[in-house]
Amino acid sequence: MKTLPMIRSLLLAAASAALLTSALTPSAFAASAFGCKHLEDNPTLPAVEGKDGFFFRIFADLRMQHPFTDEVTTMMGQLSDALKAHGTTLIYVPIPTKSVTLPTFLPEEAAMFGFDEAIASRVYEDQIERLTAKNVIAVDLLSALKTTDGSDPPFFRSDFHWTSTGARKAAETIGGLIKSLPDYADVTPVNYETRAIGAELAVSGMRRELQAYCSASLPPVISAAFETVEVASADATLDIFGDDPPAPADGGASNSDEVALVGTSFSDALVPNFSGFLAEHTSLPVANFALTGGNQFGAITPYLTSKEFQAERPRYLVWENPIYNNLAQFGTGPLTELIAAARNDCAPITNKPIVDAAGALVADLSPDRIGAKQVMLADAGDTGSRDIVLKFTSKDGRTFEREVHRGDRVRSTGRYFIPLESLDSLELQTVEIKFDRLSKDAAAVSLCNL
Repeated sequence: MKTLPMIRSLLLAAASAALLTSALTPSAFAASAFGCKHLEDNPTLPAVEGKDGFFFRIFADLRMQHPFTDEVTTMMGQLSDALKAHGTTLIYVPIPTKSVTLPTFLPEEAAMFGFDEAIASRVYEDQIERLTAKNVIAVDLLSALKTTDGSDPPFFRSDFHWTSTGARKAAETIGGLIKSLPDYADVTPVNYETRAIGAELAVSGMRRELQAYCSASLPPVISAAFETVEVASADATLDIFGDDPPAPADGGASNSDEVALVGTSFSDALVPNFSGFLAEHTSLPVANFALTGGNQFGAITPYLTSKEFQAERPRYLVWENPIYNNLAQFGTGPLTELIAAARNDCAPITNKPIVDAAGALVADLSPDRIGAKQVMLADAGDTGSRDIVLKFTSKDGRTFEREVHRGDRVRSTGRYFIPLESLDSLELQTVEIKFDRLSKDAAAVSLCNL
């Protein structure tokens, strides 16, 4: 894209400007309205105090360099295509930073940390454009959330999450886009109504962290609260938290007229009611699988690798992810796993694996040809499994190890799609798989095509 060299040049210039911060003196900062000192020196959450009680994180809100490589955009296109081939439309929702949506409330020293509103806006827009070029439906929330009005802001003053107003505006934008898609004509809409239930105070780690550097109480993280219910029955509340998994379908995968929501604390937080607003503005049930603290892949990976997803796929998959969560942070493995799970083009290996005396699953791979675009599905047969270590042995005696660890917060499925790049050129003899939990009767090994 022609704009990329210009953007990179501008980012380099902004980064150079950030070096000026090393020469900053206390007099360079405006007086705090809350008696705050040395916020920028906070070792875990460096921040700046803006106008009208708005606080911004330096490393996330003021950062403008959000890596999004050509390889990532290509793989996102492959993921979208793989999902679409089985009837699910991917809706990717990158959340813009608080600083780019509320630029008039930034302090003057934001520029000294390298922030430039025009560049930040262009970086966000560039990500949307590049995804769109790969046939990924990416939702542009910048225009919906950007405002100069601080009376009802889209983000909390002393926290980085969106308020119920921000969540509602985001849901309106996403809902409008989904309803404009051709396949929406085939769904059976459900009427939902969102009702105000007063104001609620949310727990905020950011506010707690910053308060230690301020003598006066910071703005509380309080927002108007709402609940969403089906209009046809006021007692039938929407399962917006995904507590009830989709029922397995007979005879293989089918698609239900619903939205599956995967994402971060923006979707998981109770007060903003994002999933409820999403149900209202899409007129579809929303199964919420979002995860607080899961970052980029903590919610979507267990959902796509689950047997429940394979049995009954949603019509729409909304993937919410803040722009500062780099999809390439952990290499290509996570996206490769998602693509393989979405395709689900898998077949058991020729020889049935056995469980040895040490409790490891051992599979003979010699009859199978490992192709350049294949992934191994290792299924513990136990949905409680979170850890796996694989030891591959080639015919010439060389060994190669790979391992995967699912975090304690992440939902466990016991299913792992292991990329085989760099191993496809070898003649593999066996693989020894050690699961933290294993069902001897149900464990299996398959090879999947990308």
